[in-house]
Amino acid sequence: MDQPTVPFKRLETFLRRLKLDQEGLAPLAPYRQVFTSHQDEFGKFFLKYFLSIPRTRLILEQGNTARRHRQVLSHWFGELFTRDFDHRFLTYLWRSGARHVQISLDQRFVNLGYAMVRQFCHNLIHEHIEEAQREAVAAVVDRMLDFCVLVATDSFISMTARCDRQMIEGIAHQVRNPVTVIGGNITRLQKKESPESPAYQAYAMVLAENQRLERMMADIAAYTELFQREPEPVEFSLAELISEAVERSVAKDHLPEIQLSQELDDCCSRVIADPQEMAMMLDHLLANAAEAADRDDPRVALASRPGHAPGFVELEIFNTGEAPESEELEELLGPFVSSKPMGTGMGLPIAALAVRRSLGSMSLQPAEGGVRVVVTLPLGGKA
Repeated sequence: MDQPTVPFKRLETFLRRLKLDQEGLAPLAPYRQVFTSHQDEFGKFFLKYFLSIPRTRLILEQGNTARRHRQVLSHWFGELFTRDFDHRFLTYLWRSGARHVQISLDQRFVNLGYAMVRQFCHNLIHEHIEEAQREAVAAVVDRMLDFCVLVATDSFISMTARCDRQMIEGIAHQVRNPVTVIGGNITRLQKKESPESPAYQAYAMVLAENQRLERMMADIAAYTELFQREPEPVEFSLAELISEAVERSVAKDHLPEIQLSQELDDCCSRVIADPQEMAMMLDHLLANAAEAADRDDPRVALASRPGHAPGFVELEIFNTGEAPESEELEELLGPFVSSKPMGTGMGLPIAALAVRRSLGSMSLQPAEGGVRVVVTLPLGGKA
């Protein structure tokens, strides 16, 4: 696996929040040698503790000698108290977290490890630092170790999601090729049959399912792509976003013969979210609403209003389709669950994920004469 990109911007945000700048680290400065002079002792202490746990012992004994592990642990401890948190040390910390994923080290053991580091450091503080300065030094060390836990957790989440994404992308790629071949061959076979023949109808059914599988692969790719980028929330016009989404739906023939209405509150005209992901969300919700609308009364209505919580706006997308049973509503927000025979079951999950990534929420609710999706987003302007 190639080396992951270190998210310096995010890690530097953690540093600022924990006040680990030069001023924040000042109480530690006179006492750094207290810690660095005990780095070899730390390596022995840490290794002995984790060799006593069967699971971590198995990992530690693979490929490296105990002496090598002690050297690595001692070096890490020395670096922690020698270097400030520059890019070189941030890279060192983050990639050590990535290494934990690669060797299948349970994140709970990583967190336990940092708890043991904290215990070791507090013992040093108690034994070697004068009483008047212990509290201030301990507070700095605690923030440093809190930061290390944050980095390890960030690395764990990023690497785990990356591995999952690569697996899903690989499966999608392997499925896409045979699906294309099947579709092409069935189309050629169908052309040899009379439209009235049973064989022709059978081929049509196979083609429809094949096309549904193609759409499902595309939706899975869209779902996984959401994890490949950081959300970039900005303030923008909700009305303009809706107008552009409606135009795209009309161009794609997603709203044939649908009576569309809009009632947007001017007081809720601007929201704070990722525009690209909100466009994806609206595309899926409009397509879903149009497909689910009652064929005898095909109506879709969009409305915005102030949210129940201050500083939020609610966007409602209503359609005249038959509302699912109440116990089915939550299930429809899960992947691969669809009330439509040829649905992929991914439209609502993609929309819900996009909304959550912009710190909003989404719910599916029965309504008089149909069903509605309610999206809550942070309000812009003077909110």
